[in-house]
This record gives sequence, C-alpha cells and structure tokens, in this order.
Amino acid sequence: MVLTPGRDLSRPAGSASFEVRQHQRIRLDLWLQQRLGWSSRSKIQKLIAQQRVLLNGDLVKPSAKVASGDEIEVLLDSGVEDDEMPPKLPVIIEDPWIVAVDKPAGMLVHPVGRTHVGTVVDGLHRHWRKLNDCSIQKITPMLCHRLDRDTSGLLLLAKTLRARRQLQDSFEENRVQKSYIAIVEGIPDHDHFEIDAGIAAHLDRSRDTDHRLARADDEQGKPSRTLFRLLGSRDGISILHCRPITGRQNQIRVHLQVAGFPILGDHGYGQTEQSLRDRGGVLPAGIPHPRRAFLHSFQLRFPHPIWNLPQRLRCNPTGDLARIIEAMNFDPRGLHQRISDPISTRIFTDSLDGTACQRDTLPG
Repeated sequence: MVLTPGRDLSRPAGSASFEVRQHQRIRLDLWLQQRLGWSSRSKIQKLIAQQRVLLNGDLVKPSAKVASGDEIEVLLDSGVEDDEMPPKLPVIIEDPWIVAVDKPAGMLVHPVGRTHVGTVVDGLHRHWRKLNDCSIQKITPMLCHRLDRDTSGLLLLAKTLRARRQLQDSFEENRVQKSYIAIVEGIPDHDHFEIDAGIAAHLDRSRDTDHRLARADDEQGKPSRTLFRLLGSRDGISILHCRPITGRQNQIRVHLQVAGFPILGDHGYGQTEQSLRDRGGVLPAGIPHPRRAFLHSFQLRFPHPIWNLPQRLRCNPTGDLARIIEAMNFDPRGLHQRISDPISTRIFTDSLDGTACQRDTLPG
C-alpha cells in the first residue's frame, strides 16, 4: 500500500492507494478485506456503495474482479464508522500551543502500513473535529517526536505551526531531555552505565514480511549514545532509568540489547521466556511474560515553544508496567527518589504512585 508521497504524518490519511500484485482474479471486496484489517467485508461493501472505492479510476461494484496490475484507491476518512474511533487519550497538559497525552501500549502514533485508524493522530483529529467545525482558529495536532507502538507514556504534540517549528528545533538541537523507564532481563554490575554504539536500520528477514528494524552497526550506523541508571532489581530482573542523548530509531531497545539487558517482552531484540530462564530470571508470581516491550516514556524536559520557560512533563507507568513494578515489591515513593538526571544530577521529586501525570514550570 502507498500513502500519498510526502504526506504530513500529523494529518490522517485521506486516501490510500493499492497495487494488486497477485495473478489470480478475486472479488474486489474480498481483496480489500484481506488488506484493511479495520474493516469487515460488509463495511467494505458499504464503502464501495458510497462511491469511496475506485478501481483503475472507475467506480465499480463489490463483485468486480481484480488481478495483477490493477490500482485501487480507497477514500478513508468518511468511510470509518464511529464505533471504530480510538478511545479518548488521557491529556497530561494542554495550552493554546501544545498538548501532551499518555499513549497506551499497542497504539501507533500515526497511520502506517495497513493501519489508518486507531492511531494517536487519528484520535486527536476526530475528538477535535466538532470543535474545529465551530471555531475560527483550527486545531491540528502535529507530531514533534514519535514512540514505538509498544512504548507507552508521554507523547508531545504541537497545536500551531509556530509551536511545532520551535519544538522540532529544540529536539534537533538536543534541548529536549527524554527519560524512559524500562524493565529488563538481567542485573547490571554497576548502578550507572552508558552505551555508545552506532545504529542503522536493517530489514528483518525473520518475520513473515520484510520489516525494518534498527540494529547496532558501528560501521554504517549513526553515532548514538544512551545513559542508564539502575533503580532496582530482583530475581534476575531490573528496573532502569534510560536517558537517550541522541534520538535514533529504537535506540534504547538496541542499546539495551548491546549491553546484554534486553527489555522484557522485546522479542524483536532477542528477549524471550527461554532467555530469561537461561539467566535464572524469574517473574513475580502472577505476572505473565509480557507480550510487548516494557518501555515507558516517563519524562520530557524542554523549553516552552512560546514562553521559552523550562518545562518538565511526567507521566507515570500504569497498567501492566505498573503491576510488575509493584509485584517486584518496590515502593514507588522509594523508587522515584532514585530517578535523577544523569547530566545535571538533579533529583526529581515526583511520585510514581501519586498523580498519574504532572507538569512543572522549572525556574530558569
């Protein structure tokens, strides 16, 4: 599938184009059902009836046959049912220029591949649609950074072009400090350590379809550096505070694999139930082996794009990640006292088990 070239990923896809590559002729509605995981066959037939599907530029019936070389265009936005809208995301902070949300694990940040709905961008557009319909100044949530599908936590977006430009400049000029919490396999020998290893994107041929996954590569990769701090450990499992200094794809996941401490549940980087057993690691009673990487975006420190005052946003772990921390018998109030900025050694005084998300305006 091909989305519009050069499309701004902060805007939901208005249409998607497909090229049929199978030689066997098949009904149009059946072919689309195989590729649009968010729609049933009846909903696809409804899209076709609404004249929102074109085959080689023409309107056709659901029974039309497609074969190799045919081109199909689907107009997406108005064809999505209300019951397919993503849930409203918890808002950490919002002002006229920025909004920060608590992204759940399993949700994509923006449309990609076969996924067009149920993303963060899609959800924010839909929830603000009624407001925009009656407002002179339109709100368009614009991405300033990304999180992997499996990564939960703090995600920052801009609401104006000026704010986005300023925030992107801050990210590119390393004026944004990001902090993550990871639950990993193994126990480091030192409370503090860092990994400085190049990262490059490679095709992962081990999957059913080719998938681009970042890998450590000092020869062809881009220089990358991450700082780590051990917050606590038990039974061969550790809680780490992670501070990426650079911003490469999958950087924390790659560097923890290089360090020999892959994130629990991160199958793409070698962590499995067997690897945990081989190292003598044991999950707390009642905690199943995670099916996603236990990585959480905990904190962002950045200059406000308009006020230029230092901001600190925090988003505490919830759900399965919070449960494993509690099951490891760590008092969140004792845990947070060990979270410090490795660069400035400033001790954060937030509480992981208090208000789920917080915002501070720090003194200059």
